[in-house]
Amino acid sequence: MGQYRPSRNIEASIIEFIEDELQKASWTNVSVEKAFSHISPNALPAIWVHLSNTIHKKVQIGDNSTYRTALVLLEVYGTNDGIREDLKDFLVSIFKNGCPYYEYVITGGAISDQTQNGRIRVSNIDDKVINLGIDKADLDIVDQFRHLITLTAELGKVEV
Repeated sequence: MGQYRPSRNIEASIIEFIEDELQKASWTNVSVEKAFSHISPNALPAIWVHLSNTIHKKVQIGDNSTYRTALVLLEVYGTNDGIREDLKDFLVSIFKNGCPYYEYVITGGAISDQTQNGRIRVSNIDDKVINLGIDKADLDIVDQFRHLITLTAELGKVEV
């Protein structure tokens, strides 16, 4: 039995939150993935969730405790511009109030338990269309209708 560390807890919490909110909003056939390798033309539309840069700011001089600020990337892969825009707007709307933060226990390589331990607070949301500078007709279907949402996420906890 093991436990995820904070970075994996953040990713897993966000993935679970997106899946739950998609279901509540009756979105169907939208896959939410941790690994880019699972994004394929047959699995669109899709959302890829992964952490980028993380800043660990010292809480006070003379102490090793830090305060974590993570950049979370949500890459949207649509089947057309309308789906891309709708998914992007949906994701922005659900993250304005943050989401639950869970700590996960792993048994046999799978999540066996989770405990909510606070919230992920989103202090900034940035979204932009991914334009590869090539005519869309010349791109693979996966790359034709892409959007990037960047969340600045904080746990509001001191890490020792």
